[in-house]
Amino acid sequence: MASVFFSKLLSSVSPRSDNYFKLFNELTACTVRGAKILATMSSVHDQTAFNQLFVEMTKTESEADEITRKIFLSLHKTFITPFDRWEIKDLAKALDDMIDCMEDIPQRARLYGPGSFTLEMAALGQIALRATEKVQEAVALLSDMRNADRILNICQEIGVIENEADRVMRSGMERLFAEVSDARALIRSKEIYELFEEAVDRCEDAANVIHGVVLERI
Repeated sequence: MASVFFSKLLSSVSPRSDNYFKLFNELTACTVRGAKILATMSSVHDQTAFNQLFVEMTKTESEADEITRKIFLSLHKTFITPFDRWEIKDLAKALDDMIDCMEDIPQRARLYGPGSFTLEMAALGQIALRATEKVQEAVALLSDMRNADRILNICQEIGVIENEADRVMRSGMERLFAEVSDARALIRSKEIYELFEEAVDRCEDAANVIHGVVLERI
């Protein structure tokens, strides 16, 4: 009788454990939306269009921050969690870092103007979108460990995408140093290339967290 009472009391003061999956899915939706905005921005040469997309990106990043805050606050109120608390924190931070890095790119490019993006940067924008969509796909499957094999395969696919990003970046850097002699142009383009690389790297970081969560449960 006492155990039944305690179970009812526990459920009344703690949110359902699947609330985390809902929040994670909301967070990955923000990251994908941000990646789509970034992919569009990296091909835009019109200042007005760039500025409109910049506002959308800032709003999306703020929404992601709010969802991340909800996840962290929930950890203080929840007795039973679907994963270890540190795993939830690591995953939330990894997902939030993804969009933070994506927002850094237009923040920096805004200083130089929308024409700062090269063809290779536009390609990297598309690659970042693909990687982000893969992370979203993996997160959506986390609520059921019967999806373990599929999740692990997706994590491997993200690693392949990250390698592709490295190749595109190297190609862009080679062309940059071959064709551009102005030191200031070299410095700003190199910086933006590195930010694109970091954005894709953060997707791989999230995949590594997901990979670890799954391996602990199979």
